[in-house]
Amino acid sequence: MKKNKNSIVLSKNRDVSLIDEISLSTRKGIFEQGHDKLGRPYEKKLDNNGIYTKKEILKDGTRKLTIKEVK
Repeated sequence: MKKNKNSIVLSKNRDVSLIDEISLSTRKGIFEQGHDKLGRPYEKKLDNNGIYTKKEILKDGTRKLTIKEVK
């Protein structure tokens, strides 16, 4: 089966509630945006609830969203 590069795969029920928590709330914390060595933009966020997100564009042009819960 071929993966769709624009899909999100959720591995646990906690992941679903984590996405809801991120998208429905106002986030306060540490935010950083910039460009990597090749000039591609990225955005990092670590909020007060311990949720880390990073949006970036990969070499082949696909967008990547990383979501982690930092304990």
